[in-house]
Amino acid sequence: MPHDSSDLTALLDRVEALEAIEAIKRLKARYWYSCDQKDVEAVRACFADGVVEIDYDGPASTLQHRDELYDVFQELGCKPNIVEVHHGSAPQIERVDETHGTGVWGLVYDLIDTERKTMHRVGGYYHDRYERIDGAWKIRATRFRVVSVVALRYESEGDVKLLLAGNALPAPRQGD
Repeated sequence: MPHDSSDLTALLDRVEALEAIEAIKRLKARYWYSCDQKDVEAVRACFADGVVEIDYDGPASTLQHRDELYDVFQELGCKPNIVEVHHGSAPQIERVDETHGTGVWGLVYDLIDTERKTMHRVGGYYHDRYERIDGAWKIRATRFRVVSVVALRYESEGDVKLLLAGNALPAPRQGD
């Protein structure tokens, strides 16, 4: 049975949408992996150049350029006592058009501070906007909202104390 050109065009559009969604998934995975590896250049490269919207619950807060995130990440995350891992899941990615996409991601984030002997498990959601620039997908806007937090302090003797369980990050301590 012959296919008309509109069938082929529709098929091509669906394939391109699937390829865009897969590329966006790889971008977000690369972002989280780069954060965990403390590779600030790779983190920076995940974002579009110029004005971006970065709005994270926590110390990063609201930023307008990928270089601002680079500076915050360099200052807060790139210390040998900070051990972290991002577990992203349940992506809801949509290609809006050939150069724009959106996404919602679930995240469970574990952070251990070996100096303060604290552990945090944070759960929440990212809401992202992506842009395809020179053939590569980049993050143009990202917002992360916390929905659950468990914070613990541990001692070398094995004692563990619950510091916080709730739906918001702990307030920064003086000197942080």
